[in-house]
Amino acid sequence: MSHRFFLSQTPTEDTARLEGDEARHLARVMRAKTGDTVELFDGQGTSWPATVVSIERNHVDLSLGHKHSERSPDKPALTLAVALPKGDRQKWLIEKITELGTDSLVPLTTTRSVAEPTAAAISRLQRGVIESCKQSGRNRLLQITPPQSVHDLLTTSSASLKILACPDGNPMQSILLKPIDTLLIVIGPEGGFTDEEISTAQAHGFQQMSLCENILRIETAAVAAAVIAGQCHNT
Repeated sequence: MSHRFFLSQTPTEDTARLEGDEARHLARVMRAKTGDTVELFDGQGTSWPATVVSIERNHVDLSLGHKHSERSPDKPALTLAVALPKGDRQKWLIEKITELGTDSLVPLTTTRSVAEPTAAAISRLQRGVIESCKQSGRNRLLQITPPQSVHDLLTTSSASLKILACPDGNPMQSILLKPIDTLLIVIGPEGGFTDEEISTAQAHGFQQMSLCENILRIETAAVAAAVIAGQCHNT
């Protein structure tokens, strides 16, 4: 596989320009030369083979080959709402759920949350999404929404199937036989949801479901949810 780079700017018909981190990585880390070939992707499902035309101090210009546009996947759109863990566990979480095809992540604040989804933290996660897409061959970026409180999320979600991950719920595998358009899975902190949060979820149509026989850490639960949801179909 060619080295892959994220194209944040809309290309012209046959040329593109990399700037910022991606240009620096190609020019200084990969030590690219004129004529080298790479793959570009726009994060929206399109990719191109590309050839380096010129390398300048702050940008790299490339000529584009024939573009490839992905078909929409035959699976429900999956949103994971997660009370983020601390530190490097966030990086591991975002890497794995991106690789597994999760469509969007809602950083969640709950009564027992241990990590604050600050602007700096969200920026690091977004960069992690790009790096994971580059490594895994994924051409659609996982979208990270603005942080939400668990109360706001539970009371406003319009997903066709809404799940609150709970160790004592019904096995989540039971959803695999149902056609689903949009799927929301809410994963709480390791201290669990409060009784009030669970009651709010029940009042707004959430189903309590378990991901595993054992109690999982936050990032493990997110991966388990993504794996199970990846086996669902939307027709």
